[in-house]
Amino acid sequence: MSAQHWDEQSFCDFYSTTWEIAEDEVHYGWLTLGERSLRLIDIDLANANVLDIGCGMGENLIALAHKGANGHGIDISSHMLARARSKLDNYEEALPPVHFKQQDMRKTDFFPGISFDLVLSVYSLEYLASTQELKELFHNLFKRIKPGGAFIFCFSHPLQHNRHSQLLNSSGKLGEGKPFDPTIYSIRDVVQTLSGAGFVIDRIIEQGTQNPSQLSYEDALHFPYHFHRNQNYCRKEYDAESNKGPHTIIYKARKLGSQGYGQEGQLSFNYSSSQIRIWGQNRTVEKTHPFQAQGRSYSALQLAPKDSVVGLCEALNLLVDVDDHRHENEFNLELDLDGSQHQRSVPANSVQALLHQRMLGAGLAPSYARSTFAGDMELETGLYIKRLDPIYGEFNRLFPHQQLGILVFINGEEPAHGSIGLEDITATPGDHIQVFYIATRWGKAWRPRSRTNQQIDLF
Repeated sequence: MSAQHWDEQSFCDFYSTTWEIAEDEVHYGWLTLGERSLRLIDIDLANANVLDIGCGMGENLIALAHKGANGHGIDISSHMLARARSKLDNYEEALPPVHFKQQDMRKTDFFPGISFDLVLSVYSLEYLASTQELKELFHNLFKRIKPGGAFIFCFSHPLQHNRHSQLLNSSGKLGEGKPFDPTIYSIRDVVQTLSGAGFVIDRIIEQGTQNPSQLSYEDALHFPYHFHRNQNYCRKEYDAESNKGPHTIIYKARKLGSQGYGQEGQLSFNYSSSQIRIWGQNRTVEKTHPFQAQGRSYSALQLAPKDSVVGLCEALNLLVDVDDHRHENEFNLELDLDGSQHQRSVPANSVQALLHQRMLGAGLAPSYARSTFAGDMELETGLYIKRLDPIYGEFNRLFPHQQLGILVFINGEEPAHGSIGLEDITATPGDHIQVFYIATRWGKAWRPRSRTNQQIDLF
């Protein structure tokens, strides 16, 4: 098998005629327990964006689509993806959309503009060339996963290989550089790499199979990933090794939300008690300042000066509808960026594109600036809304010596505190998006901009 490539037709034929994989349950390894037993997925899958890296014939994405998820799968093999699309055709219009793309997993520009609630990978990441490539992938995936989202993946367990004593604390290639040779990752390297990328590890599960060559087809049906009838590929001489220890290791990691593991919400209102809760703290509304701007009514809330947040004003409140979906890939924004006019292409169904159109429709003129944050190897940039006219003038009059800023909350959460731009988040039907002006007391008085209108090429 090591002489064959995953992306060859012959291997695809061999794989599909050997292994029978359930399409109604997520699997995490061959001849081992699946999601019904392990219960690793604890997010609401309805309308969730899911990515499967190395999706093969698409069975896990189909299983998740049965739960209401929007599936996205990449695989390097066009032959595997052809079979995946064929399987999906059997369900016609009964499932939410599942999108497949032929792509190398190291090129993480897959499905631009989409952030994911869940990322899965089964036996695929071990075909990266090194721990450095694993580190780069984890770092890029961290940016694409929503706060509170999960990352679940499995590898071959190092204990199943004849060099396991060397691989316990050091990762290395199983073979001698043949095309299909996997990298066997030590548990220590995986844990350090996940933590270094910012993930918190929820669970590590080791799975094994006793005497796999002796399993009947009926016994194997207890596992979502099993062999076809009369096609038990496991050799008898492997039983002794399999009985000694696990052959698969599963990692479940999470990108924490602001309040810990779940997405309890960073923003909530209790008008009967005149209270607002932001970032885990209750703030009392002392006074409401209604005002008009461009013929629309707004309210600036003056908060009790118990902490840094002293004022809040909701500038835009919208619920994403199915009619908001655009069929083109990109949308061109004509925007004021750092004081100059600039054109920027963003994914057509991104939160950035939708908000820009809705703000203009509401008579608001947004100005943008760059946010800069540390990437894996260099600084990276994204767009953020710096100012909204004409609301800005009134809000600045009410809070003249404060730091003013714009907050965007999606379903009660501020996405990743700036570690992911609004152009990298897909607006999903049902999402509740709110845009707020906020005044904080640690700022300086506002000063007029002195920049010229000279065009600046920032991107």
